[in-house]
Amino acid sequence: MEKRPGFEALAGLVGKARNRLKPRFRPTSSPFTGQAASIFLSLLLVLTLAACTPRPPTPGPTASAPAVKLIVDADGLYEVTAADLTAAGFDLTTGDAQALSLSADGRPIPFLLTAAGDKRTLRFYGQAAGPQAYTAQNVYWLVRGGPSPAADLPTRPAPPPADNELTGAEAVTATVRAEEQRQYQPQIGSGADRWFWASLFAPGDLKVTVAAPHAVDGEATVRVHVWGNSAAAANPDHHLTVAVNGVPAADDRWDGIGSHDISAALPAGALRAGDNQLALRAPGDTGAEADAVLLDWVEVTYRRKLVAESGGLTFEGQAAGFVVDGADPAAALWDITDPMRPVALTGYRVEQGRLRFGSDGTARRFILAAPAGLRKPAILAPAASPDPATTWGQELRAWPGGADLIVVTVPSLRDALEPLVAARREGRLRVAVVDLAAAYDTFTFGRADPAAIRDLVRWARSHWTPPAPRFLLLAGDASYDPRGYLKGAEADLVPTRLIETAHTGWTASDVWFALPDDGPAASPALAVGRFPAQTAGQMAAMVAKTLAYERGDTAAAWRHQALLVADNDDAGFTAEAQAFAGLASSYTTGVVTLEGDGSTARATLLRAFGDGVGLVGYFGHGSLILWAQEKVFSAADVARLTNRDRLPIVFTVTCLSGFFEHPTTPSLGEALLRTKDGGAVAALVPSSAALLSDQHFLAEGLARALAAAPAGGQTLGAIILQAQASLPDTPGVREILLTFNLLGDPSLHLSGSATASASSP
Repeated sequence: MEKRPGFEALAGLVGKARNRLKPRFRPTSSPFTGQAASIFLSLLLVLTLAACTPRPPTPGPTASAPAVKLIVDADGLYEVTAADLTAAGFDLTTGDAQALSLSADGRPIPFLLTAAGDKRTLRFYGQAAGPQAYTAQNVYWLVRGGPSPAADLPTRPAPPPADNELTGAEAVTATVRAEEQRQYQPQIGSGADRWFWASLFAPGDLKVTVAAPHAVDGEATVRVHVWGNSAAAANPDHHLTVAVNGVPAADDRWDGIGSHDISAALPAGALRAGDNQLALRAPGDTGAEADAVLLDWVEVTYRRKLVAESGGLTFEGQAAGFVVDGADPAAALWDITDPMRPVALTGYRVEQGRLRFGSDGTARRFILAAPAGLRKPAILAPAASPDPATTWGQELRAWPGGADLIVVTVPSLRDALEPLVAARREGRLRVAVVDLAAAYDTFTFGRADPAAIRDLVRWARSHWTPPAPRFLLLAGDASYDPRGYLKGAEADLVPTRLIETAHTGWTASDVWFALPDDGPAASPALAVGRFPAQTAGQMAAMVAKTLAYERGDTAAAWRHQALLVADNDDAGFTAEAQAFAGLASSYTTGVVTLEGDGSTARATLLRAFGDGVGLVGYFGHGSLILWAQEKVFSAADVARLTNRDRLPIVFTVTCLSGFFEHPTTPSLGEALLRTKDGGAVAALVPSSAALLSDQHFLAEGLARALAAAPAGGQTLGAIILQAQASLPDTPGVREILLTFNLLGDPSLHLSGSATASASSP
């Protein structure tokens, strides 16, 4: 938790490790850097720190589904056979093309049907989702009897030029990019790629390999895209040299933090056909105490011979004709200059492995695919509705009876949620359990996107049977790595929304799903919580703890006691804790300030967990897995707690203890919820760093809301909504509103009763 501007805990990580970086340096070895995760964990220890949605029937192999989703994750020419589709429950063997339609993102996609009966195939040009999309997977809908007419694939003759059938361009200008996504940098601004290949600290060297298939000897150009990741008084403060295969190419100097391109011409002979080694060197001679750079990607533009390999070739050129070596006589040739309106070419010749075809002399892009080079969709999935714009529409667009609580989850966790769903219905809450895929199908054309959950909530509040939903439970963990670059154990199951913040960069906001509009001052319209489970066992533990808490003895003394722990790094932490204690009059509260090595406060805190305490608060510096430099409490401590029958609510005025979106390391907040035999029933914890002066307002609002709760009890979500409503509209405090996420069930009733009726708060 910050007392001064800037995220000191993060900014100092690499600086302390290297003993020479200034506070203005933005490190790449941070909680967000995958490759340096183990280094980060060690460095952290020194931080100062109704009805349930009916499950749609899956059509069997002999059933005839009205629609099927073709999910692709790479650009290419795709072929789907009748047998493939039969296995997904879709019959392609009968009917004509006019009875079918193919679409993506609501737009028609041209396709080609070949052969007939059980030999019939469907071909189309498919594209992965762009680099800024939530995932690479794009969804194409094949529909029988849908509202959109069939999109016939046009054809165009492309015979070799009549004047000389042997002529044609045999080489074209090509650009290849080498890029790997290994490190995450949350400080990158909106619209830019936040994943990088590698870090380079001066003085230092970095070597990468760039392939240039079938390069023709001649001049070429190289382009290197980097991010300056440090700033110093020296100007310029960055210096990089670039060499290709030992040939010097560039010597560049620039200043400041941000994106930077280095471009250079390569002399003839420098580039080789095949693999090439590109060497970056940071001499460290700028005078800056730190010169740090992140490599994003490398591009090489060169002349290449047209040779088909691995079943195909994609190229672009400007000529009256082209000649491609290594072509299969059965290869398909399409013009994909406009990828949404491809054209199948006809009349070209393939003789002795050489394909010749004519063109119109304008710049055009082509794809050549032999039978072996035709791609298959990554997934074929039957769909419940013939119209992708209204898939699952009868359930999600017109939910019978409405809902008080919306639960969004995935099939692997759904059964573990059933006891909670049953208890909420017994308590007279209308519950809608929504499969995440259904939300995608209904609101984002099947594409994975957090916006689908937001759109579901807004639709439900506007169109479902009133009263409008009051609670949203996201039942599953999230990750800032939805594409799985890091292959971390903490997978993205139910996504969160990443928002840009001043001190952390991009971080998680579940509160975003509750905003009724996109206005800069919009306030949450309902209470949001998350069960950050990765497994059914973790989900079952969270559900069991929630229900045990509500069924417990409401008169137990421990429920009305609170313990607040304050860091001694700044007197403001103790003052804030004491102010909270004075306002939260419904609790008998003790405040403990760290002293010495913190062992006394640590013992007091662990004893409180063991004996039972209704509310635990921490005010001070913190990190992903730790409270205070003195290690007063950590994720490792949570694993040893045995207070299953005396679960507190936890609230922290600190940094990152609720950073549940980390793809490799569970946060302290997650540990409190996941621990089966103890921990907490719920935790209101931040996914960001912030200033105490901004966090103060939420602490005050929460204390007042807890004190004002009626004697009969109130839901935790309603209390948090009341605290959120009290916040002033300033930029820093708005970040607090959006990044303090509830890990737990927002419909949790604090009276101990499982009843939270439609008429209760």
